[in-house]
Amino acid sequence: MSTTVAAAADPAGLRLWVRNVVAVARVADALPLAALATRIPGAAHPKKNYPGIFLRVPGTKAACHVYESGKVVLTGLAAVDRIGPALAAVVETLRAAGAELLVPVPAARVINLVATGNLGMKIALSRFALALELERIEYDPEQFAGLVYRARAGGTALVFASGAIVVMGARSLEQAQAVATEVRDVIDGVGAWHLYA
Repeated sequence: MSTTVAAAADPAGLRLWVRNVVAVARVADALPLAALATRIPGAAHPKKNYPGIFLRVPGTKAACHVYESGKVVLTGLAAVDRIGPALAAVVETLRAAGAELLVPVPAARVINLVATGNLGMKIALSRFALALELERIEYDPEQFAGLVYRARAGGTALVFASGAIVVMGARSLEQAQAVATEVRDVIDGVGAWHLYA
């Protein structure tokens, strides 16, 4: 289990914990993957015909997918502020293996942040689902124990009857917090808190 970092709580005390950050950067115009795979200890092709190589980021539990296009995708980071050091470690590894990289290497940008939290009360998911616009939700309790809510704030939330929430698709901690706050406010607005918890 990776280390988790608490997000700032909103004024009502709703707190999220970052579980995974995925970031992308272009480090080169092109990369010779076959040559790099032989020069970097532990580099691997995760699947046959996969268009990239897989590396562990030195000094972290994170991983990096490196593509011929020069793009790298960092996954498994526990906080946004760990992107820079992880990218620097990957750049150092690629340079040590002889890769010609862009100077300076552009900053990475977050493409997905996953955070978890608890809304503090049990939720009547059926009531929540019936009160919402159909294009905003997916709810089929026979297939999945939670409700999928597409937030106006730009991310997606998995909401469970226990009050647990998983926010995905956010580009920042602030956006993830906005998604969770939106979910809580909508539940308040439609009266979907389970009164007999």
